[in-house]
Amino acid sequence: MKYSFILAGLGSVLLRNVAANTPDLCTPDIENLRLVRPSEADPTGRVGPDIKVGSTVYNNDEHHMVINSPKTASKAKMIIYLPGTTDWPGLSSCLIQSAAATGRTTIGLTYGYLSRGDSFRNTRCESEPTLAEQITCLTEQHNDAIYGGTYGAERTYNGAEFWMPVDPLDSIKGRLGLLLAKLDADYPDEGWDGFYKTAKGPYPRLPIPKWHKMIFVGHSQGAGHAAYLAQTKKIAGASMISGPQDECLSCPEGTKFWIDNDFKTERVTAFAHGNFTESYLEPSLPGMIDNWNRMAKSGTVSWSYPVEVVDTGDYTDYDVCETPILSFIPPSAMSPCGRKGHCSTALDDSAPVLADTSGKNVYIFALDIWRKVSDVASCKK
Repeated sequence: MKYSFILAGLGSVLLRNVAANTPDLCTPDIENLRLVRPSEADPTGRVGPDIKVGSTVYNNDEHHMVINSPKTASKAKMIIYLPGTTDWPGLSSCLIQSAAATGRTTIGLTYGYLSRGDSFRNTRCESEPTLAEQITCLTEQHNDAIYGGTYGAERTYNGAEFWMPVDPLDSIKGRLGLLLAKLDADYPDEGWDGFYKTAKGPYPRLPIPKWHKMIFVGHSQGAGHAAYLAQTKKIAGASMISGPQDECLSCPEGTKFWIDNDFKTERVTAFAHGNFTESYLEPSLPGMIDNWNRMAKSGTVSWSYPVEVVDTGDYTDYDVCETPILSFIPPSAMSPCGRKGHCSTALDDSAPVLADTSGKNVYIFALDIWRKVSDVASCKK
């Protein structure tokens, strides 16, 4: 493909921006796509509760995005994309399309994300009365989102719950299991039954994903959940985009929490915006790098310690399997996000684009970064 200019360096890249606040910018161009609402995957048609973040209420029955099938995929392991706080798969349709370009079955999952952003949850965990309880809080937030739970709902900060309860039906495990069972029931010849175990009893008992066959790609809050899954389970790989952002605030130097423990999954990749000097770009980057170093120091992931994050620079000299990568390419000026750099790594309306010779917008990260970081299961051990 020919472009109307050459990518000659991060400081001189010219960008053409797409409109903000628009999901599904790549959805019409995705081949072999199925859209399934969580309520359609539930045997009773149950619609999970909306999620209130701050003063805004978000619909939590947005479509799952399913691309390819086990029968048509050229690679065995399946990619599961976990959006961040307030987000759903359609907001990252271009990233999900790129992930599917690996040849893998790819699912963008709508799930019951926690109703506080990462930094707000860190602050609430900090309010716990003891250090041990603060460390437990940093762990239990992920268990609430992945399996369902009421840990956050049972605790208050300034008179309000830490975060909303998550019903097991709306958790990552629950929503993914129900979706896989629905796809298997509707398309019994496509091999979906190889990716979950049937429920041990009648509904609301849930089908269980076969974790070892799953690659989890997460953005922001989703990156933390992907990392926690990699630490606690043998999955096929974890890719962390703009995260994890977990932080043990005000803890004594040397305090360890879940991310310092040995990882059961070795294959990991990470990608973030590289400018932390401006509050509208990625001020959380130092915390992410600290977390990546904690992971590497365990000696149980594929990165060497200390990590040396790599600027993708001229777009050729980096290996996503060896170290986390950064991009300093400016986000879309039309991004509605407060941290535009944070959003630019995953969201359709914030990611940088360029124009080809026909005037069509091309997502820069779709050229190879999104595909490479998502294909973490192909990294050599």
